[in-house]
Amino acid sequence: MTFKPTVDHGQQLATPDGQTIGFVDTKEEFDAVTKALCSAGYGKASIVALHLDDGIQLLKRLQEKFFFGDGEDAIIKFALKELRLGHYGLGIEVKNRDGALKVISVAEPLGAHSFSYFGTLVNERLT
Repeated sequence: MTFKPTVDHGQQLATPDGQTIGFVDTKEEFDAVTKALCSAGYGKASIVALHLDDGIQLLKRLQEKFFFGDGEDAIIKFALKELRLGHYGLGIEVKNRDGALKVISVAEPLGAHSFSYFGTLVNERLT
């Protein structure tokens, strides 16, 4: 199953609540990680992928529309930096921190890095 990053059509991204966010540096890693996540039961509808200008515009619009605290702002700035480098951002829906750790256990061995978890009451840098 081939997975493609989200194309910007002027839509608004949802806030990252209930997601773990991480990054991969190359297309090969992106393909391996998204394939592994889908095989682990995370359907395409539960994964948002951002890349290059489309991803940058989607994040900038999210940043303009919603107020984020210092921790979230730092992660968005980091994400923008990653996308400008040509890397891929992944947001995966999870039920809780344990779900975020499961995502990491699947994705990190394939090159994914810099994961954060956005829970209901807490946001946490995990890797």
